[in-house]
Amino acid sequence: MRRTITIEGLLLGIGIGVLGTILTPLVRQRVKPATDAVTGGLTALGESAKKWSEVAKEEVQDIVAEAQFERMRRTIDRDIEQPPH
Repeated sequence: MRRTITIEGLLLGIGIGVLGTILTPLVRQRVKPATDAVTGGLTALGESAKKWSEVAKEEVQDIVAEAQFERMRRTIDRDIEQPPH
């Protein structure tokens, strides 16, 4: 289907192009602070999550080390309590 170009359509297209050219910098000025704030917030969130995961990892390592020590202590106590053969 072929469309015919009308003067109204041509002027509308040119007007939209000019309006877009004018509005783009204005919108960018308004949106940039918001995007910067979101980026900063996400960066802070990522750093916080990284710190939390490091703390959690240390806690798990401590629990594992304590369990291993307790198992070793029980083994030694059991070996001490058993009379020699």
